[in-house]
Amino acid sequence: MRQIRKPQARTLALPAPMHNLPALRKTNQLVARGQRAWVLHKRLGVQLVALILVVLLLGVGMINRSHIANGVTVLTERASGLFAQAGLAVSEVSLSGYGLTKESDLFEAIGLQGNISLVNFDAEAARQRIEALPSIESATIRKIYPNSLNIELVEKTPIAVWRIDGVSFAIDAKGDKLVSLEQGGIDGLPLFIGDGAADDAANLIAALQPYALLQQDLLAASRIGDRRWDLIYDTGLRIMLPEHDVDQALAQIVKLDAEKQLLARDIEILDFRLKDFIAVRPVDRTATDQDEANAQ
Repeated sequence: MRQIRKPQARTLALPAPMHNLPALRKTNQLVARGQRAWVLHKRLGVQLVALILVVLLLGVGMINRSHIANGVTVLTERASGLFAQAGLAVSEVSLSGYGLTKESDLFEAIGLQGNISLVNFDAEAARQRIEALPSIESATIRKIYPNSLNIELVEKTPIAVWRIDGVSFAIDAKGDKLVSLEQGGIDGLPLFIGDGAADDAANLIAALQPYALLQQDLLAASRIGDRRWDLIYDTGLRIMLPEHDVDQALAQIVKLDAEKQLLARDIEILDFRLKDFIAVRPVDRTATDQDEANAQ
């Protein structure tokens, strides 16, 4: 009797075990992200591949040190160009903390000539160049990708304006010139005139500090022979200070003004150069009246 075989049941395997589905989904997501990244950055990727090939070719061709140096230069320039083309060229610079320093001097010190990429920009070298400027105390440089520089500056503090040979400079407490002043002055800072005035300006400022009366209407302090000072006021009064014992002379002026209203009188010159007596030159009213008559 012929036996009829029953067909065996077939088991169909799934494409992946059920317990591996989360891992499969994660793999698919990574693949998709990689495809999207390739589409978005295809140009940069091609350029980087080309750069790697250049590196390999240079490695084969470099035989001695001169070849190595030339190769590194070419490689650096090529890399900078590729990064710039990829949108990493420095196009924005944020500067803060400066008032005295000229922008032209700052940008020259930063060194952004040409199409420089942010990746290849040497921030440390730029910081050293900026801090070499006479008016700069310190500088901090931060790279902000893809294309920005943030530069925070701290300037030295000027204490006075020094005018010499018709040119004005802001000076610090050491008497060093910080920057030339095109407009000739800075509001709130005293003016010092003459050879050697910058070196001793801080000492005179300290000597005048206790005497607000002598600081009022003070137009300038003139250095005479790099030995002593004349105080010049906008009223026309000139006070000639001695070479030594300046503090005592200033205290004496204030005392005499309190007793005799000395500074309110029509005086052209007060001469305190001699210790034993004071020379006073009153305003020449005859000459003044004659000038007024001629003007009429």
